[in-house]
Amino acid sequence: NNSSTDFNTLSAAGNADPQGIWSDGTTMWVVDDGDAKIYAYKMSDMSRDSSKDFDTLDGAGNDDPQGLWSDGTTMWVSDHRDDRVYAYKMSDKSRDTTKEFGILYTTGNREPFGLYSNGTTMWIGDWGDGKIYAYKVADKSRDAGKDFDTLDAAGNDTPFGMWSDGTTMWVADSSDNKVYAYKMSDKSRDASNDINGLAPAGNYVATGIWANTTTMWVADVADDKLYAYYR
Repeated sequence: NNSSTDFNTLSAAGNADPQGIWSDGTTMWVVDDGDAKIYAYKMSDMSRDSSKDFDTLDGAGNDDPQGLWSDGTTMWVSDHRDDRVYAYKMSDKSRDTTKEFGILYTTGNREPFGLYSNGTTMWIGDWGDGKIYAYKVADKSRDAGKDFDTLDAAGNDTPFGMWSDGTTMWVADSSDNKVYAYKMSDKSRDASNDINGLAPAGNYVATGIWANTTTMWVADVADDKLYAYYR
């Protein structure tokens, strides 16, 4: 655990139900399921930056937000009750329905939680069936050939946050105190890249994850904190 870069400021901000997280390297955004809001913090010192908050989720009907991912222009937010991924403009936080994924329930992806995209494919984790569904970003259609069907067999049956560096896909498990690793190339397990130090750090209910080249942050919904680990 790299505790010097933990985010311990969430509880004081009222961010008491942290789920998905995403950063552009300057700001860390943390979605809160309890009050349907995305809180913003400075990466430099972990302090609040309320000017970058998203207060538009509840008004859009996105009142059970879980996963978070952005390409810098659009912020996507999954809603596990609506079987939908909502989209918002980063520029003014307004809703952008043209970029939403609204067909999840027709594909069996009924409990969407974590999100990750490489710009071409959007991967959406399903907490209920231990699987990651793939969709084309261009037209929102299914791309089943890129699904991850290997989670359940690995014991990663309550998948939550997701993040990838293009080679490895990491998937946090909210029950196992662990972040599982898989190869992007063939979706097989890559246990050598797992992050197993969550329980010793006190990070018992892992939700959202995001990483840079040196550090992975793992949100904990039980203690309103983002834990940092060396990659």
